[in-house]
Amino acid sequence: MTILRRIDVITTAKRQLAQLAGGLLVLALSTSAAVEWRRDATETLIQVSGDHRLVVLGEMHGTREIPLLAGDLVEHWSKAGPVLLALEIPVGEHTALREAVTGGGRDALIDRLRQRPWWAMLPAQSDGRRSEDVLSLVQRVGALRRSGHDVAILPFDPRSQRCYAQESCEAAMANVLRRAHDALPAGRLVIVTGNLHAMRQRPVDPASPFADQTPMTAYLRDLSPVSIDITASSGAFWACQDIDACGLVTVGGSRPGGRQPDDAPFDYRLVLPQFTPIRQVGERE
Repeated sequence: MTILRRIDVITTAKRQLAQLAGGLLVLALSTSAAVEWRRDATETLIQVSGDHRLVVLGEMHGTREIPLLAGDLVEHWSKAGPVLLALEIPVGEHTALREAVTGGGRDALIDRLRQRPWWAMLPAQSDGRRSEDVLSLVQRVGALRRSGHDVAILPFDPRSQRCYAQESCEAAMANVLRRAHDALPAGRLVIVTGNLHAMRQRPVDPASPFADQTPMTAYLRDLSPVSIDITASSGAFWACQDIDACGLVTVGGSRPGGRQPDDAPFDYRLVLPQFTPIRQVGERE
């Protein structure tokens, strides 16, 4: 039997305490960094948006960060007036989303969304627009509604095979948003959409997918939108790079952030420290 001397016990205890303290310090620093990027990003978005009633957030689908920021903006602006959060989700989800929000975002209502065909699509077929992170955003908006804030969610994607055939899908989405804007006499309309749809004008780069067509937000220029491209300098997101190939995509670097030139597709580019891939629908923490 090994007999430990008192000095051995004390030394071992000190070492364990030091390791514990070091681990807690790393955790505290990482938590602090997470809080700081989110706070800084939200403050930047609020400042850049100014008095614009139409705020367009151009995202890479399939991140955990964008739903958090969208929720922060809705919560902030709902303290001063109505906020309508428009998500690039099929318009057929409108009734279910309305019930979830007006019902206060209760767990049973969110679980009912999970069971719907659009939300229950297999990850291999999902382009990143559906996730537990988006469902948490819906639940958060519902909680704001329950606490008395004038908030709602609008799914604005009416795309169909017909509009694809006629190459009119961008205009179709813009029409849904225009009607929503006209029905909202005061307050903010916060739009979360793919960054190609968020472009306020055609990109100058002839290699861009939208070089030969008009992006959704360009149809809304008369409503004075502010278009913000949200990218990251590292990390990954979930997207479909091909019609039959959906999965993790590594961030390939970002263009310079800040105010963009007048001839650029966006008013502003916000560069986050990193993107984190979504939690798939049904995937728990």
